[in-house]
Amino acid sequence: MQTWAKRGLQTAFVTGGLLMLGTGIASAQENVDPDAAPPAVDVAASVPLKADQNKLATPVKEITVPKVDRTISTDRVTSAVPTRTASPVANPLVRQAGERLQGTPLQNLVRGNTIQAHVDVPINICGNAIAVLANTEATGDCSQHTHRDGSIVTDGSGQALAGNVVAVNHILPVQITGNAIAAGGNAETNTTAEQVSTTGGPITTSGEKGAISGNVVSEQGATPVQITGNGVGAAGIANVNSVANTFASSEGDVTTSGENSSISGNAVPIPLSPLAEVNGNSAAGAGNATTDSVQSGGAYTGGTTRTNGDPATLAGNIVEPALAGPVTVDDNAAAVGGNATAVSDTTNDSWAGGEKRTTGHGSTGSGNVAGAPISLPVAAGGNGASLVGNALTEHANKATSNAGGGTLTDGSKSVLSGNIADVAPASAVDVCGNGATLAGQSAGTCENDVKSTTGGYQGTLGDDSVGSANIAQVPVAAPAEVYGLAAALGGQAAGSADEVKFVRSSGNPNTADDNGTVSSNIVTAPTAVAPQVFAVTAGLVGNTTSDTANDTTVKAGDDPHATGKKGSVAGNIVQVPTSTPAQVFADGVTLVGNNKTVGDNATDMTAGGDALSTGEKGSIAGNVVSAPVATGTQVLGWSVGGGSNVDAFSTNDLSSVAGGDVNSNGDHGSVSGNLIGAQPAVLPAVPGNTVAAAGITNSDVVSSTNVVSGADSYSSADDASVSGNLINVPANAFAGVYADAVAAAGNATTVTDKTSYTQAGGETLTEGSGPLSARDMNVPVEAAAKVARIPVEVVGQATTLGTSDDTQLTGEDTDGTLRATQLKGLELPKGIDSLMKANEVPAFHGIDGLDGKLPVNQFPNPADLAALAGQLPTPALPGVAQERSALPLNGGTGSITPNVQGLPLGQLLDAAKGLVPAGAGERSLPSLPVTAPALPVPVQLPALPTERSLPALPLDGPASLSGLNLNPTQGLAPSADERALPQLPFNAPALAMIDPANLFQTVTGSL
Repeated sequence: MQTWAKRGLQTAFVTGGLLMLGTGIASAQENVDPDAAPPAVDVAASVPLKADQNKLATPVKEITVPKVDRTISTDRVTSAVPTRTASPVANPLVRQAGERLQGTPLQNLVRGNTIQAHVDVPINICGNAIAVLANTEATGDCSQHTHRDGSIVTDGSGQALAGNVVAVNHILPVQITGNAIAAGGNAETNTTAEQVSTTGGPITTSGEKGAISGNVVSEQGATPVQITGNGVGAAGIANVNSVANTFASSEGDVTTSGENSSISGNAVPIPLSPLAEVNGNSAAGAGNATTDSVQSGGAYTGGTTRTNGDPATLAGNIVEPALAGPVTVDDNAAAVGGNATAVSDTTNDSWAGGEKRTTGHGSTGSGNVAGAPISLPVAAGGNGASLVGNALTEHANKATSNAGGGTLTDGSKSVLSGNIADVAPASAVDVCGNGATLAGQSAGTCENDVKSTTGGYQGTLGDDSVGSANIAQVPVAAPAEVYGLAAALGGQAAGSADEVKFVRSSGNPNTADDNGTVSSNIVTAPTAVAPQVFAVTAGLVGNTTSDTANDTTVKAGDDPHATGKKGSVAGNIVQVPTSTPAQVFADGVTLVGNNKTVGDNATDMTAGGDALSTGEKGSIAGNVVSAPVATGTQVLGWSVGGGSNVDAFSTNDLSSVAGGDVNSNGDHGSVSGNLIGAQPAVLPAVPGNTVAAAGITNSDVVSSTNVVSGADSYSSADDASVSGNLINVPANAFAGVYADAVAAAGNATTVTDKTSYTQAGGETLTEGSGPLSARDMNVPVEAAAKVARIPVEVVGQATTLGTSDDTQLTGEDTDGTLRATQLKGLELPKGIDSLMKANEVPAFHGIDGLDGKLPVNQFPNPADLAALAGQLPTPALPGVAQERSALPLNGGTGSITPNVQGLPLGQLLDAAKGLVPAGAGERSLPSLPVTAPALPVPVQLPALPTERSLPALPLDGPASLSGLNLNPTQGLAPSADERALPQLPFNAPALAMIDPANLFQTVTGSL
């Protein structure tokens, strides 16, 4: 190809591209009809630039930077964008093509389809001062306001491939104001600045009775950037006083419809509203920098999304990813051989997206909603760091971030419609109020108030549907932060923070279905987690202090409600809520120096909630699988010192709750209303320990923890089959290492008052009738271990003081005592346990066969009982009874043959009569059943009764010998309301073949 031909083609392509991108580069005198239909392609970008009152000083001279106020734009208006910009004109090529098609069969080729892309970058630079080997001062009072209308109205009703919209309305304002930089000189600024930038608007279209019509994809972005109030002193002095506000929005509802259509009325709004800020920071290198700033920011995007897929095919669906959250680096101070001070107050709001409404009633693959809202405020503020210098900060931060909103849809009488899928992480990341120094001084102070939320209520219907109205959600609420820390190496550091935080992800899912198939089911995995480190100090040849308070609320998900009445594989719930705090606070470690930390914590964490379902008259309906996990991991109030003085003071109030009650109904159902649960609750408690090595350490802790996993379970199954069954495995584990003191050539003191409550599961109740129905199986598992209030002294003094009150509830246990510390079996006189080994019993002096051991397979010689004369509370021992002595029965004797396979039972009974004190009533000895069969001999007894080795026998009371309780089952029988042990029948046959160990499986009922 000839060179001229190649160049001609290149020129044609470039020219065509420029014409397509430059929508409306035309004469300013051209008339525009504001009511005209939107152009098919509308692409525009603008950069409104405003610079004023900036100063630059050099040894040569001080100058004021020339003022700039203009707009670089592809719009037809090339001056600064006014408050209300006129509608851009259509692309010339598109307009000309449309004119040529008028009156031809192709005149409706465009059919209201629109592509619109607007991107605006307003820049405001004002009141900045830069001094290089000179002095300067800037005073600024400036503002910038811009707006572009991005509203769209079109229509694709009754058409094919019509009324579709692809839109981008993005605003990215940049504000650089009130900064001072001094290099070998002095720079000072006093500035007030404001920037307001808006774009977007509502988008309205329709694809009713159409095919591939009325669909909308819309990016709505507002991402302001703010760099204000910063000061840098490098061998110079920088002073800053700044007030800066920025606001950006790209808001607008999206409204369309896919009613009676195919692949129409679908909407994909993409609201994005993160803020980026670097404000009020101070840095000094061989100089001084001081900043005092106030700044605020706001970003709002999106709105309500409404559509309709009723009745339709692949219509009225909504997909909405959303992002909100300010990202700020504010009010930090850093000094290297200098002095840096920063004081600031920051307020930010960020909102992305909103409520979503649609329907898929009587449809196929319609009215479904998928959401992925993310709320992620991130802040690094109020931190001080120094290297052979001084760094001081005082910071206040308030941030509100919300992404997404509630969801409503309907999948009734439909197929694969009205379903909801939602992943909604809400977090808050903060590094705040920390101080660190190396051979210097630093102090970080922070007040932090943050609210981060995502999603909301989720409701749908699935009556008479197939594969519809199901909900799957993963709510995640996870603040992660480090604040109030202090670290010093050869210097002094202080960290202080007062934090209030609320983090919530999603809301309760609610779905209802009658006569549905694989419909109205819920799968939810709410996750609440809080990795937080605060009020921790560490020093090496240095002094550190911290005084920090935390008030955190974390909530993931809510109560799931489902209905599967008269349905098949409907109304079932699977929930796996987890609440797992991981907190380290109020701990101090110092090697040579002084250390004091004070930490107050109040944390409330909740994941999931009460699950309610019904499978009445259903098949595989209304079943619930609930597996909540709750923990309470904390390390607090530790003081560790070597050659130093360390004090740690803390108060703690923690509540960690996962899941809740579970209720269902399987009446007249088949494989319905069954509840399966595993509820582990784990509490590792390690507060208030102290270690001193050639120093003095003190720990003072008041701690209260509440860890609850799951709760009560109720179901019913009247006239049902394989329904209303309960299977629960509550697991409760407590491990404590607390209030211990170790002193090595030093003094270690701990005062710890601890209260803990751990609950796994709760009461279980089911009732009904039918094959394999209304069965209750409850298998509780418990463990507890603690090492508490133990002083360890190595040429030192260790003191442990305080109290602990630990309660464990597992399943239907209502006692609450730590079961692992509850001895069962032989009850011995107080103090005797310290005189015997685990495999020994007291010696019965004078009784052959009982001297130091239990009679295993033989009875004592009655003649040897004479040695007990004077020791038992009887005037005299009886003689040897005859073989056929009668048993006491109802005040007299009965014709019972006491000779059981050769045993002289009558003699033993007569001998036992003589042991009863005078005046004893007829129930002094246990009554034997009248019709009891002969007991086989020998009776095999366990070698040694252990904690849970013997079953509860129907004995009326023990006989006591010298304080020894001869009833080895005392304490093993369950209380009236305890379900841990099975009850033995009173009129049972011979029990010789029963393995006693098996009687202590804590299983109630069987399937």
